[in-house]
Amino acid sequence: MILTLAILAVFVVIVLFVVDASRDPVITSNVSTYFQPFAAETIVKHEYAARPKLVWDTITRLSNYNFWFPGILRLLPVVESSRYVHRFSFDRFNFQPGSFIQIRPFSLSPSFRGKVISKEENKQLALEMRFNPVHKETVVFDLNPTAAGTAVTCRRTSRGLFSWMSIWGFSNSKSKILDNLGYFIPEDVVVEEGGASSSQDLGPQYSREAIIARSVQAGLDGNMDLINAIPDKPTRGMAKAMLVQSKRKGNKMPDHLVKALSEEPTAGAPISTSTSDDAVGLPDFSAPDDLISFVVNRALDGDDEPIAAITDKPTRGKAKAMLVKIKRGSVERPAMPMLSSAPPASSASESTQPSLGGESDEDLISRMVEAGLSGNMDEINALDNRVLRGKIKAAIVKAKRAKA
Repeated sequence: MILTLAILAVFVVIVLFVVDASRDPVITSNVSTYFQPFAAETIVKHEYAARPKLVWDTITRLSNYNFWFPGILRLLPVVESSRYVHRFSFDRFNFQPGSFIQIRPFSLSPSFRGKVISKEENKQLALEMRFNPVHKETVVFDLNPTAAGTAVTCRRTSRGLFSWMSIWGFSNSKSKILDNLGYFIPEDVVVEEGGASSSQDLGPQYSREAIIARSVQAGLDGNMDLINAIPDKPTRGMAKAMLVQSKRKGNKMPDHLVKALSEEPTAGAPISTSTSDDAVGLPDFSAPDDLISFVVNRALDGDDEPIAAITDKPTRGKAKAMLVKIKRGSVERPAMPMLSSAPPASSASESTQPSLGGESDEDLISRMVEAGLSGNMDEINALDNRVLRGKIKAAIVKAKRAKA
């Protein structure tokens, strides 16, 4: 009887595996599977351009498992507490071998208990997971430092009559477990001796749109290295968003990105991706509230770069929050602050330059405000004096409000 069941199980597994493998998935990891009666094992290997510490922090963040671990709808800690709100709190969870976790699989099954088997800092994490009443797996993550970063091996083993369930669905979803994990590993930027990032070497440079297009194209082919190597965070975020959008449209890139692929690189100094205030010409304000009002007004006029250029995270967060409230109608638009007539120290030489054509600053402002109201902003944007340029744009905004 047992031999008959074993033969039947082997036959079922072979059929299911052939059907599953025929779906022609795109896998960038090194994968392998092993099966014998009453035992199965799957192995996935992947290399990341990040230090073991960053990879370890991502793997041990159990609250994010439902985002990248196939088959998990939610993973919760089990905490012995008299208060219900503390029973599933990660803040009170003792993440040590022997601690219990609760797994809610991505199916109609109820929640099942798992356990932390072993934990070795920056080297190995072993978990016992149950996804249905008859199937249990031991999941082991091994981290090994390499010259390029970190090599991670995910080994999933199971034993028993239903061990073949470990292989079912492997090529379709389970084999992508470490691919999915790569989206959540933070960027590891190596700063060289000169203080410049290694990704900002001199050489041919592309525009932002061309960088996004080339990285999205590589991402559709399964190579996320180009996207993760983009040093500018806003550009990297846009590239990831466009990658998701392209995958939803059947791996088809938008027309403007396809057109950007034909762009030729420009030689010379690297394109600046600095987010400092001076990089985009933010005026100096004595109070943070004035800076917030300034960048919010610019964002409402269609220019989002000043908000992204604020280096102070709390100030940038307040500006974004105010912008959302204004768009919802719960807060009124703040008044544009008056720009200081005193130039910043870095632009003192600019402020002492004579006005164009020998005309006074007042005449120049009046003339360019009229041009700006008529839609001609080219001459304004070409001004080298940032203080004067800011005054003109502020005057244009006030004039538009008065007409409205």
